[in-house]
Amino acid sequence: MLSLNAYHTMETEQKKKIIYLITKSNFFGAQKYVYELAVEAKNRGHEVIVACGGTGEKDAKLGTLADKLQEADIRVHPITHFMRDMLLLSDLRAMVEVVTLLFKEQPDILHSTSSKAGGIGAFCGRLVGIKRLIFTSHGLTMDETWRPLWQRILIAWSTWFTMLLSHHSILISTETYKRVQKMPLLASRTSLIFNGIAPIVFKDRTVARHELADNISDTAIWIGGIGELHPNKNWQSLVETIKDLPTAVHLFIIGEGEERERLEKQIDTLGLSKRVHLLGYLDGAQYLQAFDFFVLPSKKEGLPYVLLEAGLAGLPTIASDLPGNHDIITPGETGLLIQPTPALLKESLLKLLDDGKLRNELGDALQQKVSEKFSIHTMHEKTFATYLLK
Repeated sequence: MLSLNAYHTMETEQKKKIIYLITKSNFFGAQKYVYELAVEAKNRGHEVIVACGGTGEKDAKLGTLADKLQEADIRVHPITHFMRDMLLLSDLRAMVEVVTLLFKEQPDILHSTSSKAGGIGAFCGRLVGIKRLIFTSHGLTMDETWRPLWQRILIAWSTWFTMLLSHHSILISTETYKRVQKMPLLASRTSLIFNGIAPIVFKDRTVARHELADNISDTAIWIGGIGELHPNKNWQSLVETIKDLPTAVHLFIIGEGEERERLEKQIDTLGLSKRVHLLGYLDGAQYLQAFDFFVLPSKKEGLPYVLLEAGLAGLPTIASDLPGNHDIITPGETGLLIQPTPALLKESLLKLLDDGKLRNELGDALQQKVSEKFSIHTMHEKTFATYLLK
């Protein structure tokens, strides 16, 4: 792990050309991470390029990450064959695109984020002879239990190989860091660096509710969730829960993705079309004050930005009992951690509905913990220090 002694100020950093490489360009946790680092690198005087795919599907256009980077006057290079799923021909074509980019730009540092971009980036970086290869894992993809076993085995080996090829790897949760430390030849090549979060300007509660849904009763209870509509996020379990809660309870999910059609069908089948609201992609953090509770029912997470955002908003929070979530939530003190089944989600939500004192205590404690422990400045300093390690 890096110590404070490894930090380097802007004045002592030698200016570099840095390419950030990420598979998708929507704007969830990993993309927020790349955006924060790219903007900080530019502010420090480095030359910055972000190379990314679309939003995950074939022929998808560049997403919100690209828009935000261009607004920040940061150069974006599309990798047109980057897709989320494993497809050999597309992955080989993406590899050719990355090699071509690296040969042309000759960056001093290639910092890859996400499993596919990490593997392709590390291999292509070694092929081209890039001097400094950094990889950030936002959760081990081998933990995606919905994938076929053969894919998970292949991913486990490729993850180890990616970290072996990289000069240094960053893990964002304590549990994944400890697991990687036990892998052959990796102990001295990894660091634990928590995600950091900058202050958020939240919309006023009344304004936020009006903008999200202006036809809901003032006495309604709003449960909020933010995340990609993807199997990993397990939204179907949360939707299933709503039918067993009081009719005043509404669920709002901010996000978009491949599971929309399936979720819409489930909502219709359960007769919940007036109580479950799929809001699509929005800059969700600014709307958090609209909610009474925040729920993250994922099957897999690294160290989720949305929990940090919910914490800054002071929301009582329920999340899956996953290792990365433990870095943010201490069960019973700063939130509730559960196995995200409909039955346990129902039990936990009813507990919070019935106990206003507990709601306030959990929200206040989480807000304090996030403010103190997850500094964006610390994330920046420790990450840029890895660029200079030998």
